[in-house]
Amino acid sequence: MTTDAKFNDALYEKFIEQFKALVANSDIVCLQDYNKGFFDNSFCKVLIKTAKRAGKKVLIDPAPRADFTKYSGASAITPNRLEASIASGLDIKSISDAANAADILLKKLDLEAVIITLDKDGAYIKTKDISEHIPTIVRKVYDVSGAGDMVLAAMAASLAAGVDYKNAVNIANIAGGIEVEKFGTATVSIEEIVNELISRKQKSGSKIKSIDQLISQLTWHRNHKQKIVFTNGCFDVLHRGHIEYLSFCKKHGDIVVLGLNSDRSVRENKGPERPINNQFDRAAVLSALESVDYIVIFDEPDPLEIIKKVCPDILIKGQDWAEKGVVGREFVESNGGKVVLAPLVDGKSSTSTIEKMKSLWNNNK
Repeated sequence: MTTDAKFNDALYEKFIEQFKALVANSDIVCLQDYNKGFFDNSFCKVLIKTAKRAGKKVLIDPAPRADFTKYSGASAITPNRLEASIASGLDIKSISDAANAADILLKKLDLEAVIITLDKDGAYIKTKDISEHIPTIVRKVYDVSGAGDMVLAAMAASLAAGVDYKNAVNIANIAGGIEVEKFGTATVSIEEIVNELISRKQKSGSKIKSIDQLISQLTWHRNHKQKIVFTNGCFDVLHRGHIEYLSFCKKHGDIVVLGLNSDRSVRENKGPERPINNQFDRAAVLSALESVDYIVIFDEPDPLEIIKKVCPDILIKGQDWAEKGVVGREFVESNGGKVVLAPLVDGKSSTSTIEKMKSLWNNNK
């Protein structure tokens, strides 16, 4: 159709009757206006009223035009930066500009929400209760074809499932970001969105977990066929040997779980003068290492109970445990896992480092 193409009234009536039959069995309605003439003013208004009377939310991806009044009464619109600029009369160059434009459109069109997509700047959402900029992750954009469609679809699916507007925008933001990294108009799977959410949570959230939190996370990783590695230790004074050891662990699996001896556990194993650093400081430092995915602190003298709960695919300990016997070996191997001994860096240990520090201190008194 050309931009000025028109259907006759009889054909529009047929469309409306078909729409009425379909909307009753729908969860939500999306109108994607490509400005080709199909959604003329009266037809668009009838569709919105029909859907709203049926109790359905109506989402609209609008056309780039100065007059948005035909979308009045819809639930939400998702204009991009250019479309919102044209309709509001504001040149949107900043987040503040987007906020002002969203406020204008919300009031003028009697909407529940205005979501302005801002390409690399994410999105701005405005409702009666929310006025918020939602940033996105900077991506290497390959092709923006279909990005608007993806945002609308993800918003619709989320809202239809009962998600609130803010979280729906977050999900749509992620879906749109994934889509632009693909060539052409492409689909985005639920798994891709979930993986992105998990990744963001791991990057922004604490790696330090309670055992119950950890088990929940590991269930997800196992469902996605990821190999779980477990190791443990005091990691009192971090040194090169620790770094190389944990890097070795990471090379043997997808997810590294580090069981960290609590302060009480360290004292039982190392004596009353240890640890030098408390369990929270040790955990915080270890959290900064890319080779460590999760940390769980345990109070027992040895990690057997934690190992049984984690049930790792691979248990790793240092080569020095070959003769002492690796705690948890029988359990791991009986469950189909394996035990790997890691090479040690000569002369590098927390004990030797601490002794050297003490010697230097005594010599300088």
